[in-house]
Amino acid sequence: MPANKSALLRYRIIDHCLTNNRKRYPTLQDICNRIEEQLEKPISESMVNKDFGAMKKIYGAPIAYCKTQRGYHYTQPEFSIREFPLTHEEIDALDFSTALLQQLKGTRMFEQFEGAINKVIEGYRISKILGKSEQAIIQVEAPVISRGTQWLETILHAIINRQTLAIHYQPFGQEERVHIFSPYLLREYRNRWYAVGYSLRREQVIVMALDRINSLETSPLSFVSDSGFNPDTYFQHSVGITQLHDAVPETVVLSFSPQQAAYILSQPLHHSQRVIKQNDSEVVVQLYVYLTSELVMAVLGFGKEVKVLQPESLKAKVIDTAKGVLAIAGVPEQA
Repeated sequence: MPANKSALLRYRIIDHCLTNNRKRYPTLQDICNRIEEQLEKPISESMVNKDFGAMKKIYGAPIAYCKTQRGYHYTQPEFSIREFPLTHEEIDALDFSTALLQQLKGTRMFEQFEGAINKVIEGYRISKILGKSEQAIIQVEAPVISRGTQWLETILHAIINRQTLAIHYQPFGQEERVHIFSPYLLREYRNRWYAVGYSLRREQVIVMALDRINSLETSPLSFVSDSGFNPDTYFQHSVGITQLHDAVPETVVLSFSPQQAAYILSQPLHHSQRVIKQNDSEVVVQLYVYLTSELVMAVLGFGKEVKVLQPESLKAKVIDTAKGVLAIAGVPEQA
């Protein structure tokens, strides 16, 4: 039986893990974390083991466990499934992806790649598998091009070339500050872009919203590498972009109404989400996350269809925020 698209995506992610020279010999947990981060779905170690078997059968992948390094690798260092022709299922996925590529055209970051994007869209467009029809049958939400995207290319090049930047940054309601910044990672969340890197001013790794950057230029100062930074785990316990590495993640238990059950099961709030109870009256899920403002707003977004069972501190934050919203709206607080 041909592999489904989810399995094919997992195979590609596993292949990337096993060919990543920056982090060789990944453990099963490393691979699970990477898949969960990329697909935003929970994955078990047993599923990854099954994927290993499928990759060996389909591609002849020489996957083995190294006892010395305590991790997995290809016994043939040059092996990669990227060298194999696309399967029919992957071709179908590529057809679908052309609709997504349409959303990149015209954005500043991808102007230099417009020729390549056009070749993919025009040379391998969806209409090819539908005959001569040019009628659009797939529509994706057009992204809102937010302020700050003009810095994406410069920051990306700085990450690749390990170049330090001088960033003129102005948080909401505050004065502008200049950060000598060694960028490590670009991250998108809800149509806003963020840069993660080491700030000489703060003497730690911080997150900067690109739409709060007034200007930036290269800096002659040396690039700072933080040995403790891991892009795969930095946001591991975060819902959204806020990270609280000085805090301890907490177990959050939420009860959803039957009306929201299908949604929350198909669209988990976080990759750590686990169902601990499910019946006709409720679905109870458990997360292991930081208690961030994004988590509070996510809970409030479900309105009366969700109850916070624990911790009490999160329940209090949700109640206080809801009271603040009512006060702004002029609704008197009930006695």
